[in-house]
Amino acid sequence: MRTRDNFIYPAAFCHIGILLLLVSLFSCSIPDRLEIALQFAGDNRLELEKVLVHYKDDSLKLRAARFLIENMPAHHSLSGNELDSLYIVLSQYSDSSKYNNRYDYLKKYPFNNLYRQNDAKNIKADYLIENIDYSFRVWREVPWGKYISFDDFCEFILPYRIKDEPLTHWKRDLYHRFRPVLDSLYHGSDVIQACKCLNDYLKNERDWKYSDDFNSPHLSALFLVDKRIGDCNALSDFVTYCMRSVGIPMVIDRYLWSPEYSSSHAWTAVLDTTGYAVSFSFGEHSPQRNTSVGRQKGKVYRSCYAVQKERLEKLEANSHIRSTLSDCFFKDVSSEYFPSSAPPVVKCDFLRNTKNTTVWMALFRMNGWVPIGDTVCENGEANFGHMEPGIIYATLYQKEGKMTPAGYPFQIEKWSGNVIYFRPEGEDSMIITRKYPLHDGMQYMIERMNHGRFEGANRKDFSDAETLCQLWKMSTSMFNEVKIKEPHKYRYVRYISVDWETGDIGEVAWYSDSISPPLKGKLLSTPHYRNEPFFTPENAMDGDPLTFFSSAVRPGWVGLDLGIPQLISRITYTPRNDDNFIRPHDLYELYYFSENGWISLGKQYGDPKQRLVYYNVPQHALYWLHNWTRGKEEQVFVYWNGRQYFNHGEVHLK
Repeated sequence: MRTRDNFIYPAAFCHIGILLLLVSLFSCSIPDRLEIALQFAGDNRLELEKVLVHYKDDSLKLRAARFLIENMPAHHSLSGNELDSLYIVLSQYSDSSKYNNRYDYLKKYPFNNLYRQNDAKNIKADYLIENIDYSFRVWREVPWGKYISFDDFCEFILPYRIKDEPLTHWKRDLYHRFRPVLDSLYHGSDVIQACKCLNDYLKNERDWKYSDDFNSPHLSALFLVDKRIGDCNALSDFVTYCMRSVGIPMVIDRYLWSPEYSSSHAWTAVLDTTGYAVSFSFGEHSPQRNTSVGRQKGKVYRSCYAVQKERLEKLEANSHIRSTLSDCFFKDVSSEYFPSSAPPVVKCDFLRNTKNTTVWMALFRMNGWVPIGDTVCENGEANFGHMEPGIIYATLYQKEGKMTPAGYPFQIEKWSGNVIYFRPEGEDSMIITRKYPLHDGMQYMIERMNHGRFEGANRKDFSDAETLCQLWKMSTSMFNEVKIKEPHKYRYVRYISVDWETGDIGEVAWYSDSISPPLKGKLLSTPHYRNEPFFTPENAMDGDPLTFFSSAVRPGWVGLDLGIPQLISRITYTPRNDDNFIRPHDLYELYYFSENGWISLGKQYGDPKQRLVYYNVPQHALYWLHNWTRGKEEQVFVYWNGRQYFNHGEVHLK
């Protein structure tokens, strides 16, 4: 049996020199931290001292200046010709939905390798003073400001930057742009309602053009406000800049990986007067108490301005390892999203006799596990703090330069809080029909064909239509065939949805017999959705099951004028789908998780019934099905009572 290695997923990492500086900085007493930061500033020390002298008679602003300066050695801007080119291409794409393809190389450009301009060595006194003054101005102007503590003010309003974007006078410029807007929209004292009003205004002012084509660093505040383009990080930055500029306390929260979407994600959270942060995602839903951003998260981290001492200590202990957790500004706020009486203790069965060993909790990704939490294992037990129930996690530790299983995969039961472990035991057969969970959105797309029908007619308006096949329930396979019991000749054929649904279909073809190619004819259809090429009727007959037709009307239909009446004996069709059903003739390999990592149970080709059948499979384990032929989406699952349960939603074990 073959095994697959586990890898820790690389991400942005603190440079070793900066890491050592930060360790020394935060191991010192508070007065020494300021002096170390000033020494690090070198020739720019005078500029930072000007700020301290400027506020010598204002103790609170002086504290704010010290807070910014003490953490400043960890912050920087990126610069370089490639970054200038990125702004050009994003500007073109924002304005016209097109860009010069000579910039395609930027999609994979490693922007983290650009020149770093450290804030402590470059920032000017006038800039920092302006930022502090505007921050205090809005804090004191807004009626909810009296509920914001100084410590919260330092993280939710005061920072002059978010990550590695170019510095601009955004706090001044956006204050004068959006403060009059907020004053015209809301006159009360409810910070959540004020946030909602400005959030809705920003959505209505101009659409956000979502684009994750370019692996870009964080973008300039004023560029984001002007162009409204980028991924979820850019969108969260944009909202944070606008809100902070008018005194609405805002932070950015994120998960590092989600089994539901196979990606990372960032969103915003506004500080309520209760002291709790209310999360929301621009474009998805407005801020509202007692609600949270959907999606499975595992753990949630807050991006702070201040270096987080706990995270820094973990980075120092594992400075030779790069991971998604290698960000000294991350603060674990999982307890705000997944409150429980006590975080669970997780067993690391393969480390029973070890002490003080760093272990990671991780989520599955095709090319390795993504670490989303870390702690120290003592005598085979680890406490990762609060985490989301209902998700399957793995525990890993480093051995001989490789990430190795520390214990069996586990899950926290939603209803009991108990820890369930997936330990292989016994053997049985297994029937597999998918390699990835069927998400609600995709299931709904497939279900749009429910109650639809295939018709044949000899009049173009289908006034004499006869039903060739009536669909009643959702298709559970990708490729479907209907054999007509009593074949007849028709000139016009079509698939038509039920009256209350749009016409959505991936592929459809009509045949005269079992051996001839599909019939050809003139394409007929109702108008397609938004008149965009992504939804055209041609997609339903292009041989690609991943393209699809979607109608602009209900019911919607697509079909052919065959020119002359032709015998219709069978129909093949593919619903709109995600291509994660088992494909006939594709090569698959099934693995189960053991003490030695992934163990192969052998390769198989998909059979004509669009399934895989394995025998002598270890039971109660965690499994992974890999498609060697095609595809990017795969997810781990367990198998219970003849059914796959993927790592998206609860796994019901009795």
